[in-house]
Amino acid sequence: MIKLVFLHLLNKSLNLLSIFSRNVREADWVAELRHKEQLIKLRGKGVTLGEKSVVYDTVFSTSARGDKFFIGKNCTITGAVLLGHDASPSLFLKELEVRNKPWLHGARRSYRNPIVIGDNVFVGYGSTILAGVTIGSNVIVAAGSVVAKNVPDNVIVAGNPAKVINTIDNYIEKYREKLATEPEKF
Repeated sequence: MIKLVFLHLLNKSLNLLSIFSRNVREADWVAELRHKEQLIKLRGKGVTLGEKSVVYDTVFSTSARGDKFFIGKNCTITGAVLLGHDASPSLFLKELEVRNKPWLHGARRSYRNPIVIGDNVFVGYGSTILAGVTIGSNVIVAAGSVVAKNVPDNVIVAGNPAKVINTIDNYIEKYREKLATEPEKF
């Protein structure tokens, strides 16, 4: 906890200093400190983050009993919502009500099931991944998708609910061609 407080205060101080020196590129050691602070915060939310994976502006659900999220290596998750539990059954099943005041902490029991994300996965902005979903490796989840079922390896999914729309091999070939014909766009 002390380490997190120290990293947080240092991070805030660096943010204040950056106001006065916007033209100075952030030093690698500053980026490392910010990454370490993020890892500590994510662990506190039940997130296991693989090597070379990054998470930007993403919400991980929290519940009284704790939600779990396992993210593989070399993943990017940006602006998404991961819901490791579903509290909606508690509205309809009286036996899930622990206390009769729903605003109190832990008043209702929720269905919880970990979210598992494989290696080399990109989750686009505005996507939502529901409890119990496993996303395979080498997958792209298109922006705005709602992933309610497991996703196999080597595909691109999009939509609400998310469905397979292409393969990773076709995607890679498409962007190789674009790189060859439009290098200035990269």
